[in-house]
Amino acid sequence: MRLSILFSIFLFLTNHISSQTYNYYFGNLHSHTGFSDGSKDSLTSGVNNPVGAYAYAKLSQNFNFLGISEHNHYSNNNNPGFQIQSFQPGLTMADNANQDGIFLSLFGIEYGVSSTYNGHLIIYGFNQLIGWEANNYDVYNAKNDYDGIFKKVKNNPNAFCYLAHPGFTDFTTNGTSATALANAPYNATYDSAIVGTPLRSGLAFSTFTNYDDYPVGDYFAYYTKLLSVGYHLGIGYDHDNHYTNFGRSNGGRLVVLMPSLTRPNLTTAMQQMHFYGSDDWNAKIDFNTNGNIMGSILSGTANPVFNIVHNDMDGEQAQTIRVWKGINNQTGTLPQVVYTSSNNNTTTFSDQTPMIQNMEYYYFVEILQADGDWIVTSPIWYRNTSPTPIDIGFEEYSKDFEFNFFPNPVNQKLNISMTDCDDYKISLMDISGRIVLESSFYDKDVNLDLSKISPGVYTLEIKTKTISKYKKLVVE
Repeated sequence: MRLSILFSIFLFLTNHISSQTYNYYFGNLHSHTGFSDGSKDSLTSGVNNPVGAYAYAKLSQNFNFLGISEHNHYSNNNNPGFQIQSFQPGLTMADNANQDGIFLSLFGIEYGVSSTYNGHLIIYGFNQLIGWEANNYDVYNAKNDYDGIFKKVKNNPNAFCYLAHPGFTDFTTNGTSATALANAPYNATYDSAIVGTPLRSGLAFSTFTNYDDYPVGDYFAYYTKLLSVGYHLGIGYDHDNHYTNFGRSNGGRLVVLMPSLTRPNLTTAMQQMHFYGSDDWNAKIDFNTNGNIMGSILSGTANPVFNIVHNDMDGEQAQTIRVWKGINNQTGTLPQVVYTSSNNNTTTFSDQTPMIQNMEYYYFVEILQADGDWIVTSPIWYRNTSPTPIDIGFEEYSKDFEFNFFPNPVNQKLNISMTDCDDYKISLMDISGRIVLESSFYDKDVNLDLSKISPGVYTLEIKTKTISKYKKLVVE
């Protein structure tokens, strides 16, 4: 009877952990073909429309999805040159090229113009062309009406809007710097429409195909400014291809966390900000609190504890891991670095500073690899609802703990990091509930030799005198 109960608990824990599993997918949602002002090398490449772009991108390394975001309007041919008769064929081409589970092909628009006080928006999820030119739109929205376009996106549950190479005076409501998105007061409707902004963009007119033509600029300051205004948005990565080098101009990637590779999952993940921007083409970043991943908006009665794992598939080391923290008081107070870990691929940060009751805070992670590659995550927002001052009861709260480990899957050495030093007992259980390894230690970090453990799926249990924690581990 007792064994049956224990096994039932084990199955519950295993299923609970599995239900929260996310996979990592790498790609780009900002690119162009000959349908607008892309495919500038079509005479030599033979690629001049989305069909060729998707076929090319499917063969690029560490690349799981491509979004073609043609300009939504026409000035003259190839500048930007998009006409309404290309919109429905573009959607059809994406549908025909899409292979859920293998490679995602999407078709959307880059809305707007890049003149002063305007700006470009990457928009997916509409089956009709939005525009302002006579006979060149299905749904009308005035050229400078960013209020109108944000509202249209917000009111379409299948759509999302991503800011393209934004400037601090972009996206105004009356053509003045004071009403630009980054300078005006927070707007909840706009917040519902906008999901993110890039860490880097381009190089738009790169002709490189060796994955090495990185942009030197970035939009990190713009990202932190919008967060300080109060917006809930993530950070990604754009290529803005205008030549036939989809996925190959550089190794930077928009990395999206989702259960499996499907279009609905991608839309949901983008809307929920489960993504990050990375110079590295296969770095997998786990940033979570109590299993809630980046993009989560949470509340609780205790200060949050964050687990960070940098898992580079090429074995590259994280030189620094920084945790940034900001307060969402909509006053423009910029976030600051509150924690730094050096030369570790795993770390845990417990925020034990006093928090204002019901005030929303946000946290995100910045990682610099030893080779100079830069990675920035979308935030986790947290509101402490405790009716008592947070600086009371820390002693009791500190009895809880979190742990993370690296790598997973593992075949030899497993590195485990704890929140604090304490007396811990480690148990590794196979799928039958049998304990195959046990160890006790007093420390914050420990290395386990698993070279003699048979390949399979295991449950890793770590416990103190009062609390037990479980996570799934794969041994190869």
